[in-house]
Amino acid sequence: MAYRDLLLTALTYPDATPDRAIRSGVALARRLGGKLTFLTVRIDLPQLHNRLANALMDLDQLSDIEQARSAATADLEAVCARIAAEIFKAPIEVATVTARLYEETDVVVRAARTHDLILAPIGPAVLADRNLAETILFDAGRPLLVYPEAAQITAGDGFARVSVAWDGGRAAARAVADALPILAAAGEVRIFTALGDKPQADSGSAADLVRHLREHGIQAKVDERLDSDRRIGARLKAYVDEVKPDLLVMGAYGHARLREFILGGATEAILEDPPCPVLMSH
Repeated sequence: MAYRDLLLTALTYPDATPDRAIRSGVALARRLGGKLTFLTVRIDLPQLHNRLANALMDLDQLSDIEQARSAATADLEAVCARIAAEIFKAPIEVATVTARLYEETDVVVRAARTHDLILAPIGPAVLADRNLAETILFDAGRPLLVYPEAAQITAGDGFARVSVAWDGGRAAARAVADALPILAAAGEVRIFTALGDKPQADSGSAADLVRHLREHGIQAKVDERLDSDRRIGARLKAYVDEVKPDLLVMGAYGHARLREFILGGATEAILEDPPCPVLMSH
């Protein structure tokens, strides 16, 4: 079943999602197919109504200024998305939501739950990107495609080469199922197994995945790599550097403890600095 309902998020405060990241997100949506909803988040900063604070610093006026700046940024981001969609010939709908400060992530997650796939850039320009992506991944119940904020991603039809990180676990199986529309249309599919990373990730463990994909008309090659001297995150990035896939598919591992997510090594590495576009499922 093809993706028909995509969501690309953009933040406005205190840091704005860069234009390049918006263009790359629209280009990825064009590759994925389906209609894209571009969602910007305006900030609602409450009035303090504190006489002393307003007398000293006029905080209510500052709040109004910052709120107006967020609204203006949302308008500019929407223009950027529309221009990119026109250039890439990608169907798009632009929507804006308003969220109270520090509640932006909750608003986006609620919207994400009713879309097939969510796209989110990650990079140093917007510090809130990482938290937003992490919360969508573990709370929205939908697959998430993260990509490097600074990448110059071009539009096209599908993906020439897609790699699947396979360890035989539940999350990896979920990711493969979520990515089947992409895998079926890819020019080449490769399966990466980091030998020795997990007990079930041994030589030949991807054979049944190859069989399963073949039933869907997908021919896949297996890349097994043994490197016990490096952590899985480094091994995964080294593989991406070697094979250069247009997209990586992988499961996300983590659990909540004391309101913070404890992440698996590969998940942590990708959410910190994705080496390419990565579709993740939990």
